[in-house]
Amino acid sequence: MAADDGMVLAGHGRLAAGKLLGFTQVPVIVARGWTDQQKRAYVIADNRLTDASDWDDEMLRLELADLVEGGFEIALTGITEDELSRLSVGVGELEQMPELPDGDRSPFRDMTFILYGEQFGIVERAIAKATKPRDPDNPNRSPQGNALAAICAEYLGRVS
Repeated sequence: MAADDGMVLAGHGRLAAGKLLGFTQVPVIVARGWTDQQKRAYVIADNRLTDASDWDDEMLRLELADLVEGGFEIALTGITEDELSRLSVGVGELEQMPELPDGDRSPFRDMTFILYGEQFGIVERAIAKATKPRDPDNPNRSPQGNALAAICAEYLGRVS
């Protein structure tokens, strides 16, 4: 959005990206006849929108889960691993585990670890690096679980 005098009111990042990509033209909404005060107030209000915004956690979880399932590199969204965990992205599908006959054990297992000090950061970084797009043939829909299994398999291959 730009004022009729050419002042950019909103979309500075998009304009910079367009310049980097060599665009010579971009679509613009022109705010005609605005006073200097109206322009300045709009710039402030536009920048404050993100500060005051709220997410619909359920809709965000569904959108992110679809991206993960489609193999999208979720880190590109800027959503942190802690936020993904809080939203149960990548593990929500485990709530729909199949019914098992009496006496049968589920192929899914939970493991809990206590990590001390820097251990948490090391494990978190390793899992983040080992996380790959979901393989549709893999029954485990947890990208973190699959990443940890891959790390362990590689380690065991080296020490065996």
